[in-house]
Amino acid sequence: MVAAVEKIMDQLGKCPAGQGGEFRAAEGDLQVRVKMSQADCPAFRLVTLELKSTSGLLSLDPIRVEKEVNYLAEPLKIVELKKHQGRAILRSFPPRTENGTVSFFEMVIDRTDGLSLGRLAYNRNLRTRSQTPALLTRDTLERLLSDLLSLASKK
Repeated sequence: MVAAVEKIMDQLGKCPAGQGGEFRAAEGDLQVRVKMSQADCPAFRLVTLELKSTSGLLSLDPIRVEKEVNYLAEPLKIVELKKHQGRAILRSFPPRTENGTVSFFEMVIDRTDGLSLGRLAYNRNLRTRSQTPALLTRDTLERLLSDLLSLASKK
């Protein structure tokens, strides 16, 4: 899965400083899409990361993802698992709490719809949930892409 990761990282490296965008790559039957609000090296502001299978079903074990993707700001834990439906939700545990706002990564794995990862903020006072960019280093983003593509390509 090296070629898709290299393609995304190359696109990010060519993005003008301070700007974001949408970056795509494909390898085999896997397609990856990364949306950034800001793509400055050595760090990026990730809005969403999506992984889909063009063959129809994404084969990705949430238990392996939980074990192997352990280097984000907070570790991911499975909070919902519907094995018979092929759907799982993983969230940061524990989430970050600051000034009445809880922020966390949320990864949804659905064998039909694919994988999506983003960072959310929940304001306890207003009871609102919103997407917020996640600051990732270049190395962390590259490792995340590589790990997810590798896990999804294993049958």
